[in-house]
Amino acid sequence: MTDRYTYRILDALIEQDECFAIFRLPHETSPRFVMQTSGTPSVLRDIDDLNGQKGFVIAPFRITTESPVLVIRADHTSLPQLHIAIPNDPQEKGNRKKYKSNGKTGYSRLFRRFHEPLVNGEMKKLVLSRSKTIDREGTFSPGRSFFNAVEKYPHSYVYLFHTPQSGTWLGSTPEILLTGTKSEWHTVALAGTRFPNSGAVMWDDKNLREQHLVTSYLLNRLSFFHVTPEINGPYTIKAGDLAHLRTDFSFHLPDTSKLGTLLKTLHPTPAVSGLPKNEAYRFIQDNEGYDRLYYSGFLGMLDTEGETDIYVNLRCMHIEKNSLTLFAGGGLLASSSLDDEWEETEHKLETMLDILH
Repeated sequence: MTDRYTYRILDALIEQDECFAIFRLPHETSPRFVMQTSGTPSVLRDIDDLNGQKGFVIAPFRITTESPVLVIRADHTSLPQLHIAIPNDPQEKGNRKKYKSNGKTGYSRLFRRFHEPLVNGEMKKLVLSRSKTIDREGTFSPGRSFFNAVEKYPHSYVYLFHTPQSGTWLGSTPEILLTGTKSEWHTVALAGTRFPNSGAVMWDDKNLREQHLVTSYLLNRLSFFHVTPEINGPYTIKAGDLAHLRTDFSFHLPDTSKLGTLLKTLHPTPAVSGLPKNEAYRFIQDNEGYDRLYYSGFLGMLDTEGETDIYVNLRCMHIEKNSLTLFAGGGLLASSSLDDEWEETEHKLETMLDILH
């Protein structure tokens, strides 16, 4: 499914402003595809409204008029046959160094602003993110980059979607928000980052503490649904060139009619926002200085009669006509250091930069 005709179909669907998503689940060999062939995606103003919905869900970090919750109806589940010209792949030119970013100086200022309430004990954790915009080369292909990511990141959820409302997004994320079939469900706590060159990964107190906060949060959230999960972890997983701490939660959910309510209860997790939940969420909106849009929201198939696979939208890019905007973030605690956190976001940005070649 990786020949030039296939990825040119994906590029053509974007050019035609069609509503579709193609995604590859971790460890699967073939991507899955959904496309809505008439009308527009469902536009929702509250995550609760996902109750009873079926389709490919796209939810932002913060719901706004410009970034609503969207649901792509799965009218087609196979790539359409299009009559398109397949030119020879042009050679890439340049090395994409035209970055538009506030750089480390701007990040340092934000780090100090975010770090202060942590040191003062007003917050337990805050996630500080940043974006980096680069020029889109004329030879760039969203479809080809999707298949590059599929090949490079076999352990991650890799996706490419487009709607007229959201534009085009591509990403590779290691973090499950909610997956399941029938009454058997699963979520994870994913927090803590290392970038090992080789060998065993050693975890310091900061990363272990960050993982513990997310684990405690999920246990608290699930208790609202009278759920007592089976817990496995924490253990180390790899996502591209990075390593993370992960804890699995498996649980029985007899009533699946309120999955939207469950997703709203979980989102945003401390892995993308912070703790306490509501205070951290407001602090980020008031101080981070930009709109995350669909970065650090969630996405994936929602189907109570079949299979649900919802992932947190990490390590992603927003693809526009002349530019690509990449996103990354890191969890800050009182013990966090500026240089370590900056380096972590640089490594995370490489996840998308590495598939552009």
